[in-house]
Amino acid sequence: MQYRVFSPLAAKLLTIAGLAIVLIFPVAQVRSLVDERNSLRDTAVSSIAADWGGRQVVAPPILAIPWEIVTRDGEYVSRRAGVVHALAARTSVEASLVPEVRHLGIYSVPVYVASVQIAGELDAASLAELREEMAGRTVHWARARLILPVAAVRGIREVKAAQWGTGPVRLEPASYQDLPGVGGVVDASPLATGGRVPFRFDLRLAGSEALQVLPLARTTTTRMTSSWPHPNFSVGEFLPASYSLRPSGFDAHWQVLELNRNFPQSWAGDATSAGTLLAAGYGVELHQPVDTYQRNERAIKYAVLFIAITLMSIFLWEHLTGLRLHAVQYFMVGLALSVFYLLLLAFSEHLAFGLAYLIAAAALTALLGIYLAGALRSRRAGTLAAGTIASVYGLLYLLVLSEQYALLLGALLVFGVLAAIMLVTRRLDWHALGSKQDA
Repeated sequence: MQYRVFSPLAAKLLTIAGLAIVLIFPVAQVRSLVDERNSLRDTAVSSIAADWGGRQVVAPPILAIPWEIVTRDGEYVSRRAGVVHALAARTSVEASLVPEVRHLGIYSVPVYVASVQIAGELDAASLAELREEMAGRTVHWARARLILPVAAVRGIREVKAAQWGTGPVRLEPASYQDLPGVGGVVDASPLATGGRVPFRFDLRLAGSEALQVLPLARTTTTRMTSSWPHPNFSVGEFLPASYSLRPSGFDAHWQVLELNRNFPQSWAGDATSAGTLLAAGYGVELHQPVDTYQRNERAIKYAVLFIAITLMSIFLWEHLTGLRLHAVQYFMVGLALSVFYLLLLAFSEHLAFGLAYLIAAAALTALLGIYLAGALRSRRAGTLAAGTIASVYGLLYLLVLSEQYALLLGALLVFGVLAAIMLVTRRLDWHALGSKQDA
């Protein structure tokens, strides 16, 4: 009997391969839907942040000292003015975050109210680099302005203390370039005579998702504590010098020196940009471990692989048992496999992801088991097919949950499936099988 390249067996293999490629399109549509729902979630986050307080940034105060030069040339008088900025010598920042989860529709966002204490002192040494530039100018020490950066001023719930030297500071909106905050007029005269001035601020601050600190001091030490169990410290320029994690929360400590930053301790005018100051921030993000849409997207990344594995398993079962399926039946199976991801997305927006996955996988397994039992006219074949599909999607669940080892598990799974197929079919005479179908 003459072997033909384009036997019915080869044609079916090509049909199944083409079907797997066609099924990429509905899967891509589901992935697009995941992106759309994720975008809606981001809109909900922005809406909650607008009402509650966004990602907060706080910092030790910046001291702005005005100066002017008045020159006379006969009856003409010219006046030139400017400002110099100085940072604190030492500052300690203590922040205690009380978190909660706010909901907008089906979306949730972690928010917090933080008690923030900022204490430190400014000394004359901070202005040492500008002494030559300030010489010959009239410096208005008593009209200096203290600026306390706060990214979302609307999030300030209470100012318990605002102290400069031995007296209070009357706070009002203030900013350095486009870095918002609060501040007030203070008397910096002690700095003119080589002295130092302590300061202290005690705030209650509402924010969402993250809190960062800017190291605006020669030495900035920071401690943050919270009951949030999943902190992410990789949200800025510096990681904590030490931290402890426990089920009831975290405790983290930073220490940043002037040597660690890329901006000076003092500068004239706007020589240091607000963007440069913001780039040095560090802190914590209230992380939500692999949220619903990340898990759905991870599942969809493996969709084509798992659809191909399932179709190939059915194909091998068909030809090892002598039972036959039509290409239309393969298409129905593939379509059901694609709809699984839509079910998973829909359920996971309303239920815990594990429960949503269980419901979607159970529905798919039951549907395909019943369908294949009827299509193959064998209850045993349907049961085995359902067991195989359940095993495959159990492995997929492990891949979805694993953040650190997803690639390793995926690679091992692909190798294991390929090895199983090769071992099961190693003695199969494909030429004879194709000839039988030709006959």
